[in-house]
Amino acid sequence: MSAGNVLIVCGKSEVAGSIENTLIKEGYHPVNCAHSANEARRQFFFAQPDLIIVSTPLPDEQGIDLVFDAHEKTSAGIIVIARPEQVSHMQDALESTGAMILPKPINRLTLIQSARFALSVRNSMYQLRSERDQLKKRMDERKIIEQAKWLLVEKVNMSEPEAFRHIQKKAMDLRLPQLQVAEEIIKDYT
Repeated sequence: MSAGNVLIVCGKSEVAGSIENTLIKEGYHPVNCAHSANEARRQFFFAQPDLIIVSTPLPDEQGIDLVFDAHEKTSAGIIVIARPEQVSHMQDALESTGAMILPKPINRLTLIQSARFALSVRNSMYQLRSERDQLKKRMDERKIIEQAKWLLVEKVNMSEPEAFRHIQKKAMDLRLPQLQVAEEIIKDYT
């Protein structure tokens, strides 16, 4: 399984290396490491990670702000590995991000299962956002066509079915999308 792009954010090189080796052995590629929150933020600009694993605390911050930034600036699945006494606080603070919070120490199997789950959720969310955006686009197009139809009803005294048929026929005759014909009508009559 290739996750596309994994970013591990961990202040301890040996821990980051261990997580990196585990993921590489499981077929994740590429796996990049950042050793501070600021370094991780810089990496957001170079590559959009599919999965971000943050082992807290980080040398330059606790990690909560980084997770909020990652949630806002990427579409990555996010796993946070925290000290057991911090898990509850992290869950409360990061609930809106959808990040998965796991207590330290984390074993290999838990890491792998969590990575798969986080990527699965990320992919589902990506698909839902895509479908939502397509529906919004179609609704926006429909509004423009309706606006053009009602302009024809008002300005040219067509009936509603005649106006809609006029837009359809003109689009077919000119081999243009109905949206483009509707935009021209709006431009002509407003």
